[in-house]
Amino acid sequence: MNWLQSLRHRYSVRTFQQRAKRVSFPHQFVDLEKAASVGFIVNIDQFSADDLVYFTKYITHLENKGKSVAVVEITYNRKSLPMFKDSVQSVFINPAQLNWLFIPSVKRLQELNGLGLDILVNLDTSEKMASRYVCGLSSAKTRVGLYEEDSEAFYELMLQLPPETRLSKILETFEFYSKMLEK
Repeated sequence: MNWLQSLRHRYSVRTFQQRAKRVSFPHQFVDLEKAASVGFIVNIDQFSADDLVYFTKYITHLENKGKSVAVVEITYNRKSLPMFKDSVQSVFINPAQLNWLFIPSVKRLQELNGLGLDILVNLDTSEKMASRYVCGLSSAKTRVGLYEEDSEAFYELMLQLPPETRLSKILETFEFYSKMLEK
């Protein structure tokens, strides 16, 4: 990370902390079996076609169990179009809705919070703050993400996996630990 990215990252974290103090939602641990709605934050540019096929099958698996599923698609490519718009509830975030700190617009955050999610899982492992910011200011009862130093404020449940872990392994680990939250 060069000095400009490092400065941007530190300023973005400070901005998040200030906003998080003003906007706080009640958070608690919700077991996957008891959750009625589950959301996922996905950086479309980050995953391969095989990963996205696996993710689509996982969404279908959850829907077959009676869960309402929502997807927050984040892309840093200006000309991208939403992939999950027709299949599930979705929120699409592209560079037009991000400021120079990669913080999404208030409208997008309100749209996400309007979904009333029980669990929100951040599957974005990139260094950009957009997904962490969205997850951290979410009204979801349980926020899940990969462990990263100084990210405790963003999540209730942190999965300790290497950043290069395949999407299938992340989802398997999420399901394993989220089934035992309230037991």
